Amino acid sequence: MAKKFKKRINIENATSFKLEYNDASGELKEKEFTSYKLMEQFHGRQEAFLYLDLRRFAKVEGKWHRFLKLRSPFVFQEELDFINKTFSENNDSENLQKDSIEENKTQ
Repeated sequence: MAKKFKKRINIENATSFKLEYNDASGELKEKEFTSYKLMEQFHGRQEAFLYLDLRRFAKVEGKWHRFLKLRSPFVFQEELDFINKTFSENNDSENLQKDSIEENKTQ
């Protein structure tokens, strides 16, 4: 039997980008951008606030695909473990931020 090859997703073909994040209110929000550069500029401006970026998506051929931005083209086992955890977890980071907000309210 011949193997069926999956078509590779090329981020250069993306028509828009989406960022899911939590802000100071702790609620999940999303924002769409027409380019990756605009999304990164928004992300860079938010770091001074209570802001936690959760997931990034690129729309390629009409379908949203989740992706991560890597710090380096070389991926070591530690980063691989982080990537696997990020894509498989049910986002514990949302719970962590909610816990810290609740903790600040009680103080």
